[in-house]
Amino acid sequence: MHPHDFAAKWRTESGRLSERAGYQEHWRDLCALLGEPTPTQAGLGDDYAFERHVKKVGTGETGFADVFKRDHFIVEYKAQGKSLGKAWQQALLYASELGNPPLLVVCDLSRIEIHTNFTGSSPRTIALTLDDIERDAPVGGDLTALSALRALFRDPGLLDPRQLRERVTQDATAQVGQVAQALTRRGVEQTRAAHFLMRVVFAMFAEDVGLLPRGLMTRVLKRAQHHPDRSENYFQELFTAMQGGGEFWGEDIRHFNGGLFDDGAALPITGEDARALLQAATLDWAQVEPAIFGTLFENSLDDATRSRRGAHYTSVRDILRITTPVLMDDLRREWAEVRERAETLLMKRGGKPAALEAVMAFHVRLAGVTVLDPACGSGNFLVVALTQLLDLEQEVRTLGAELGAGPFAMPPKVHPRQLLGLEIEAFAHELASVSVWIAYFQWKAAHGGDWDTPVLHRLDAIQHTDALLTPEGTEQLWPAAEFILGNPPFLGDKMMRERLGAAYTTTLRSVYGDRLPGQSDLVCYWPEKARALIEAGSTRRAGFVTTNSIRGGKNRTVLERIKVSGDLFMAWPDEPWLQDGAAVRVSLFGFDDGTQQEHRLNGQLVQIINADLSSNVDLTQALRLPENANRAFTGVAPAGAFDVPGHVARQWLQLPNPDGVDNADVLRPYIGGDDVTGRPLDRWTVDFNERTLEDAQRYRRPMQHVESAVRPVRLQNNERKTREQWWQFKRPAPAMRAAIAGLKGRFLGTSEVSKHRTFVWVDSSVVPSKTLTVIAADDDFTYGVLNSRVHTLWADRMGTSLESRSRYTPKTTFDTFPFPPSLESSAITRAAVYLEQARTYLRDVQGLTLTASYNALNSYRATGAEEPVGIATLADAHAQLDLAVAAAYGWDWPLSDDEILTRLLALNLKRAVR
Repeated sequence: MHPHDFAAKWRTESGRLSERAGYQEHWRDLCALLGEPTPTQAGLGDDYAFERHVKKVGTGETGFADVFKRDHFIVEYKAQGKSLGKAWQQALLYASELGNPPLLVVCDLSRIEIHTNFTGSSPRTIALTLDDIERDAPVGGDLTALSALRALFRDPGLLDPRQLRERVTQDATAQVGQVAQALTRRGVEQTRAAHFLMRVVFAMFAEDVGLLPRGLMTRVLKRAQHHPDRSENYFQELFTAMQGGGEFWGEDIRHFNGGLFDDGAALPITGEDARALLQAATLDWAQVEPAIFGTLFENSLDDATRSRRGAHYTSVRDILRITTPVLMDDLRREWAEVRERAETLLMKRGGKPAALEAVMAFHVRLAGVTVLDPACGSGNFLVVALTQLLDLEQEVRTLGAELGAGPFAMPPKVHPRQLLGLEIEAFAHELASVSVWIAYFQWKAAHGGDWDTPVLHRLDAIQHTDALLTPEGTEQLWPAAEFILGNPPFLGDKMMRERLGAAYTTTLRSVYGDRLPGQSDLVCYWPEKARALIEAGSTRRAGFVTTNSIRGGKNRTVLERIKVSGDLFMAWPDEPWLQDGAAVRVSLFGFDDGTQQEHRLNGQLVQIINADLSSNVDLTQALRLPENANRAFTGVAPAGAFDVPGHVARQWLQLPNPDGVDNADVLRPYIGGDDVTGRPLDRWTVDFNERTLEDAQRYRRPMQHVESAVRPVRLQNNERKTREQWWQFKRPAPAMRAAIAGLKGRFLGTSEVSKHRTFVWVDSSVVPSKTLTVIAADDDFTYGVLNSRVHTLWADRMGTSLESRSRYTPKTTFDTFPFPPSLESSAITRAAVYLEQARTYLRDVQGLTLTASYNALNSYRATGAEEPVGIATLADAHAQLDLAVAAAYGWDWPLSDDEILTRLLALNLKRAVR
């Protein structure tokens, strides 16, 4: 479809068609315009689909995302004239349940808005009209309307605002840095020059986000260029107006204040300075990337100061590898529990107010989170942490609105005042506050809402001070914070005296001498202080980027002390890092008081992280066992819309065929992982299995469906067999079918991806999809062993993961698992039956899905509250089962996770060798 034709058609149709009537046609036309397949043509099943089934976060209600493509986008449509903001909120509600795709798209058939949803980045909105699409108009950076739309399908990363913002930031800091260097060459003290230019930079930014009148800074700088002798007065008048609010050159100026504008002090500039700043002012300062702005600006002014203390630049990617597991994963676990509790409450009559109360309570809790970076530099860790907190708050407020909170019931609460910092360099300290405010206002500008008065507040919690020693030579006390993270300076033992001075170094080693060896690198002191605060109970979790030398020698003492008083839960032990052209190897790690039981090394689940940031039990040694071969399978992969709603299939079952065959021969219930963990979706499928085309054509109505819904797509497939045998599933899984054919009417199934690893009985009459792992067993013994802690732990560690959910991969999880020596145990059989009865009670009597049952079980375990009778029975059934399975191995019970894995690995290797 040509852009002109697309625009002409939808100028007419957009006002005539309802959302429901028009959205699929609109999307198909958009795909035709871009040369992309529609969901039906792509044949990716639930990974790219119209009306993707999803449970609304925390509400217990079922919803349907209008268009969804995994790892790419969610699209929500509204009729013309309806609020696209509400469509965006709807997409946001679905996002966390659909893997948080990076793009959220809303459309009213005449306008398209692309909202970026990249982790740790201030959002960006690209708004497209039909005129923009028709003429392929520029939309920012190197993008045009059509290239932005193509990126939805081909490369969402092209729309990541950081790509544009990094280029803008580099240009901006270079130009302003030239002026700063010119000021210092003329004898201006560096701190004064930095403070002045921070005011100028912030004014440029404020203008571009709408906090100052448009074009105001250009007018000031042009006057300064022509009358440099008056430039100081111009800036003094502007800054004074910004200090308390007022009038400047006929414009009303907001009340800014907040430290940065605590007076009207300014500096004179030359015409050349003004010309450089005018060039900088032409950039879109609203697109500056605050996570790197401060560092780049600082480097452009003063490399020497940073070098003296071993400070350095940290990329957003590395910051996220600290902030996400240390700060956000912990908060999101809490948020998931709140959503689950809200979902449980909504299942009860009159439970909506209580559900809203739970959400509002978490909103208050989120506003009380405090994050300390005790070596904050120019604020990049604090900027990323703030953005992530704001994103989470948006989810909370969106759910609150969904539950009935009025517009004033849940106002924004997350604020820069929750961020705490320590920084010894005056210039970096000031940059940190400015960077944080820029990030905050960027986020607010993208999400709407009113500006505060005064606009700025003094961020006294970001302190200008030494993080380790007081001026009196005693240990520096850090402000109380729930989370501590950062990137302390890298200075080796031998460089400390040279860079910091002999007196400082001697005092430092004396003050901390009973905690760290005298030969420790400077970077070790920050994790040690954080460890002590965690041990004292004033801090929950901490994470740092350090040199990889922390893993060995005397430096490792700090990690050993962490292991004694708590534990490491995350580490990247040896990562490359490029600093000023030199390759550096770093370690990233997170730790707490030992509460978190899940440990990840290099992103993989491990049983333990040692003080050298390694794991003792190397589960990669595990081998596939012959006795487990051909027992675990992945379900079928149709590659086409073979499935039909249950009510339709049941009608077809009643239809006759010309030669008397029964449609029940080829119509069967179709289930996936969601059906066993949640509420069944009641889908059936046309399963011609390995029938010839002539045989399949005997079933008239099922074949008509396949010919219309499947054949056109399959005829476009690149694989010859898939194209030519279009009436059959692409992967009909004959080995799986043969394995379960001889069973007693049932087999075991587990969702490929699941929050809770559970195995359930599945009736042999169904067709399992590729999202369901099939275990060819019908005995209670196998059911019991697989549902035990012994196996689920092994499965979680040996499998992979998707977001926070584990993925059951048969070759690594089932094929490697060493079953108990004896494959019979009456105790396991009894416990298995008891577990099944407990689950059935929760499902049939209390109406809980499998996921809801285990959510409740984990919630009560975490809080220690008394469990309701059904949940208590489920807990008891698992306790009995675990005890019986351990006895079958000849083990005492309970055992730690590490001990279980160690013993299982030993059994695996013994049997594999034998």
